Amino acid sequence: MAVLSKALVCVLLSFLCAVASWANESTRHHVEGIATTIERNYFDVGRGREIADGLRAAAGRGEFDALADPKALAATMTQRLRPLDRHFTVRWEGDSTGPARRTPVHRAPEAGGSGLSGAEVLPGGIGYLALREFDDFDFGDRDAPARKAMDSALQRLSGTRAMIIDLRGNHGGAPSMVGYLASAFVAPGANVYNVFHTRTERFSEAPASPYPRPRTDVPLYVLVDNGTASAAEAFAYTLKHAGRAMMVGAKTAGAANPGERFDAGNGFSVFVATGSPVNPVTGGNWEGKGVELDVETTPSAALDVALQRIRKTLAR
Repeated sequence: MAVLSKALVCVLLSFLCAVASWANESTRHHVEGIATTIERNYFDVGRGREIADGLRAAAGRGEFDALADPKALAATMTQRLRPLDRHFTVRWEGDSTGPARRTPVHRAPEAGGSGLSGAEVLPGGIGYLALREFDDFDFGDRDAPARKAMDSALQRLSGTRAMIIDLRGNHGGAPSMVGYLASAFVAPGANVYNVFHTRTERFSEAPASPYPRPRTDVPLYVLVDNGTASAAEAFAYTLKHAGRAMMVGAKTAGAANPGERFDAGNGFSVFVATGSPVNPVTGGNWEGKGVELDVETTPSAALDVALQRIRKTLAR
């Protein structure tokens, strides 16, 4: 009986070791899929390879072997990758079969969406424009709903003595609206727009057709917080370094590099930065740093602080 018990224990231990080995190999296979996706798509070829090799080396050391739960693995991957690029996000999307597809599953904000959440004239003739996101639109479409909505809002606020643009909690959106709205406050032809560099091309946020009636002298304040990210930061950064706007609020997200979500196989997806902006004024961008503040305050107090500053300016 004792011999039989020992035999059963040996069989059980062998089985558990086999299961553990299979789990380790499975986890490392998932990590390899994530690493390969980054290596194939990250905008900086050398940096992408370096990041991918770092993941492979960590997997080889067994750092992820205990993460049998795919959701836990995705969360750990995101936590590890975020300091390297603020847009990196790994998700567990569910079971999938077959080889990893290398097609983007991320989409830009829908054209015609309503990213405007407020446009009003505050006491004292101060214009207030709030955006939840920067809507996409086609410059070739004169009747694009997003553009018409922005034109209407800017026209409504055209007689104001100062302007506040509220980007608190705005996670980004499309470069078409970033460039178009920025053109409403800078001189025509000004070389202030970010140029994005990808593996294969460069493109500028400069609008194909700028806002026709720019207000180049109106006092302008932009409200930001840690939820202000990506395209919203692009807008703030552009106007900040064009010398056209004061930044009021809290540190922004520091997520400069736009990208797409790619299927990494085995139920995982990775948001990978496929481009990086270069501002013609600074020669750099806000990745990892955020947009420099002129007045730092709590997000909840930002509007009141901006209003106080504007009223002092207008009273001179």
